Amino acid sequence: MQENTSAALPASGTPQRQRFESLARTLEEQRARLRGWQAVLPEYQKKYEDVLAPLETVEVELKAKLVACFDHACKQKELTKAERALASEIAAQLAQETLDAIVLDGTPAECDTDRLKALYLKHAGSDYDASAEDVQDEGGVEVEAPPAQAAAGRAAPAPETLAEIDALAAAGPDGLAGVDEERYAQYNQALDAQLAVLAGDIAAAEDGFKAKYHFDPAQSIDPADLMEDLDAEIADAEEYIGELEFELSQFVDMQQVKAWLKAMKQQLAATRRREGRG
Repeated sequence: MQENTSAALPASGTPQRQRFESLARTLEEQRARLRGWQAVLPEYQKKYEDVLAPLETVEVELKAKLVACFDHACKQKELTKAERALASEIAAQLAQETLDAIVLDGTPAECDTDRLKALYLKHAGSDYDASAEDVQDEGGVEVEAPPAQAAAGRAAPAPETLAEIDALAAAGPDGLAGVDEERYAQYNQALDAQLAVLAGDIAAAEDGFKAKYHFDPAQSIDPADLMEDLDAEIADAEEYIGELEFELSQFVDMQQVKAWLKAMKQQLAATRRREGRG
């Protein structure tokens, strides 16, 4: 008696049907991811502009004040040579961070940028504009992402074909059983094409977000986590502003500055020891 070859196939059906089922699941997952990006972008932008952006401006302006304070401290005889050297090192670092935020990131702030550049030159010993140009040159030129369909290298399937696929995927096992291998192969080609278009759309949304908000281009981002991450970033910014305000308050008395610099020196030494062990 001849063996029934169809009975030997997996329960889910023929190879083309199995591939169809896998591609259909992936299609729904990618559609959900794109919907996630489309839903979160306006919400993120509003909260960023209303809450985080003003905090970033406050940070920059406080740092600019601290640069001037540390520069002033470098001239005070109450400080030892080592303390003045540390104050100068901190002034250079803060000046660079402040200028990077203003010049590279575009953070709006009421600061005297020319004075900050002069103080950076004084304490870091290098020209900020030249250094910034080198960084930008090393980073390369950003190229605008091509349209999703062009990036995918193929045209999107006809809407009617996608509608047939969606209906078939929703029909369940009984509906799937009535389709032959050739038709599944055609549907699979359409699914491949649509997944390529979706991948382009998702990449365009994600890459545009990273460029706008200064995320690492190589970082993988889940749109479902963005609002929670933004809330954490807001909390961090508020805490950091408190620390900057405290540091500014120390400059009313050079003895407090000496104590603060001593604590900072110990902290830096401990950090360098840990890095040396690593």
